[in-house]
This record gives sequence, structure tokens and C-alpha cells, in this order.
Amino acid sequence: MIVTLLAAAAALDAPQRLAPTRRAVLTAATAALSAPQLLSAPPALAATTKATDSAVATARGFLDLRIIQRFDVEVLEDAAVRGRLEFEIFGDDAPAAAANFLSFVRGDIGQFAKTPGEGPSYRQGAFTTLEPGVLLQGGRINGLKLGEFGGEPVWEFGTRPVPVKAVVEANDLSHDRRGLLTRKQFQAGPEFGITLGPATSLNGGWEVFGRVSSDESGLLKLMEGLPYITGRSLEEPGSVSDGIVNAQEGLFGGLAKGMGDARAEDRTGRLLRRVEMVNCGLL
Repeated sequence: MIVTLLAAAAALDAPQRLAPTRRAVLTAATAALSAPQLLSAPPALAATTKATDSAVATARGFLDLRIIQRFDVEVLEDAAVRGRLEFEIFGDDAPAAAANFLSFVRGDIGQFAKTPGEGPSYRQGAFTTLEPGVLLQGGRINGLKLGEFGGEPVWEFGTRPVPVKAVVEANDLSHDRRGLLTRKQFQAGPEFGITLGPATSLNGGWEVFGRVSSDESGLLKLMEGLPYITGRSLEEPGSVSDGIVNAQEGLFGGLAKGMGDARAEDRTGRLLRRVEMVNCGLL
């Protein structure tokens, strides 16, 4: 993994790539992850992982959440639970991932550095996806979207371009417990995840950059219990009806993808309740 990361980084520094596009960065990173030598990590690489209790916090902050538990009410606030998650960031172990995350906490990325709070931030964010017992994913920010300018992909917030870059970085912190902040390697954007238990299957593809230090309202447990899209039929597993449903889903899903229909997106794990980030900041 370290070798391929260095290779990807070297590709960005090569003379012929003085101004690489974001698409080129992601393509190079993806190719590195897909290389044959990564299909089976050598024992020496697995042995380099270390426990997260050895990581030192370099910054602390909070995320205030509003969870809408049901929609059969006239006023959504009547069905809302509010609470705070406090977190610690491992800036020494994951400097690039930490800097990226904190820029969205402060709302001061790129040209918004002189006006903190006016840029895209997690106070307009949400948690969106659940993998029970493994990972809660979120960080999508309302108004921040990937568009195109001059034939190249570019992030936009409102009408202004935002220099969101892929984080090319890895460390040896293991996903060894519940409550760790992590992000997919080479991902560009504000998205991140929180582990819901030991999840060593994420080692190698995700990078730990912090942890939840306080959850007095039990928000993680509450979010784990929310309904989500399972991606499975409601028929008895293995039955004829189950087979028909799955076959139809595969057929029409494949056709929709071939036609470029956005509704063909895989929504497995998508939360069926709103989990909003309504405020954030540093402590």
C-alpha cells in the first residue's frame, strides 16, 4: 500500500503533470488501489497496524445533530432528538485528512479562508448511510456539489468554485474499536464515517483520523436503530418469489444504468430518517 501511495504521489509530481486535473488524480489513485499486488496484502503490511489508543489528539470539536425519528407529525421538531457528538482529531497521524475535515468544521476552505463560516461546512451536513455494526457514513453538505467547468470536474458551493482535493494519504492506525472517525482513501469531498465497532475490514481502504470522545445523548446508538434500505427483497430468502424479485431488480437496474438514469444508483444502506448536522465548531 505504501509503495502504491508513493507511486500515486510521484505521478502527481512528475514534470509532465505540472497541473494535473482532479480526474487524473482520482484515476491514478484508483489504478494504484486496483493493482494486482494489492489483492493480497503482505504479512509485513498487516503487522504495521497499531492501536488507536496510541494516537494523540491535536484538535477537539463538536457536531450538533438533529434526528427526525418519524414523519407522522405536523411539526417535525415534535419528532426530533437533538444532541452533541464531541470529537478528537489525530493531526499527527493523519495531517491531510485532519486538515480536510477541520476545514469543513470551520467553513473556511479555499477562498473562504478570509471569511470562516461562510464556506461549505458540516452545519449544513447530514448522515446518510448505515452499515450495521460497521460504519455510519455522513458529511454530505447541502449546496456543495460536483459540477463541470471547461470539460473538467469542479466542486461548486452556490455559484462559487471550491478547491476540494482528493486526500492522498495513509497511516497505520487500525479500525479497532467503536467511535473512530475515518475516511475513504483518495476520496475528494467532505464525506467521512464513524465506526460502529471493530471494523478491521476497513484497514487499507480507509484512514482513521480521529475519534468520538463524548456521546452523552447516545446518538450513535439511536442512529444505529433507524430504518434503512436493506437492498433485499421482503420475500422468504431462497424462495421462488425472492428469486423473481432479485432477477427483476438486476434486469431493470442494469437497463437504467445503461441509460444513465440516476435512479439506478445503489441505495443500499441509505437511512430512511433525516439525521441533520445543525451546528459544528472547535472546542
